[in-house]
Amino acid sequence: MIVEDKTLFVCDLDGVLVQSDGTIRMEDLEQIKGFVRNGGLFVICTGRLDQDIQYVEKQIGVKGDYRISQNGAVIKDKTGEVVYHKTIQKEDAAVLNEILSKFSVRTEVNTIENRYFPSPRDPEEVAEFVDTSIVKENLFDFAETSIEPTIYLNFGEAESFEEIRKEIQETVGDRIQVVQTSPSSLEVFSNEASKGSAVQFIAQLLRLQKDQIIAAGDAESDITMFPYVGRSFAVGEKSDDLVKQAADHVANTIEELFIQYMT
Repeated sequence: MIVEDKTLFVCDLDGVLVQSDGTIRMEDLEQIKGFVRNGGLFVICTGRLDQDIQYVEKQIGVKGDYRISQNGAVIKDKTGEVVYHKTIQKEDAAVLNEILSKFSVRTEVNTIENRYFPSPRDPEEVAEFVDTSIVKENLFDFAETSIEPTIYLNFGEAESFEEIRKEIQETVGDRIQVVQTSPSSLEVFSNEASKGSAVQFIAQLLRLQKDQIIAAGDAESDITMFPYVGRSFAVGEKSDDLVKQAADHVANTIEELFIQYMT
């Protein structure tokens, strides 16, 4: 494999690198390792916390120069130092706490290092590779006074989500983003946080031009990366139709992505 000088490959985790059963295709791994051996730069970009990225990096034997977590709200370098962090402002957190407490949704709150829950979870519900959860019964009070929230993750019904979205937009305007990430989950985070903004930040640090960057994703949050890269790929058999429409190319696997990239 021939890689142009300082080519960066930014890759989503779930559904792209990591399959639905939690495994990674050996063929995809070999392509990534070959890319890195030939001078390419590899960065994982995910909605998961940083600890899960480190876990995957250890499993695949590839350590990125940077790690983008929480859908672009947090970036760490390979030493673990935080180089980018977009939080929800304290005054906005107070408003969010008041709004969300009125609805029948389960709210979880992320910081850089942990996920905070209002009550314990069933062990079978733990989807993280590394469980960083901490239970706080008075979660909203705790989130307002004791931490810097990065993301409010809410689980419930779509009808409630629309009401929540409307009320948040009416009270805090465009300072907060509200994104439904699945039929049962709604994420609330700073409008300064996105995977696209994170990719742009890393590109500036590495002094890369747009045509030196490749991005792979499968969900709506990944689309924000595409304006900042030279070639974008919708990857995975379950890739969202919106992602397929927005991407330059469509591939079922990372292996197929690299075959298209080299032709």
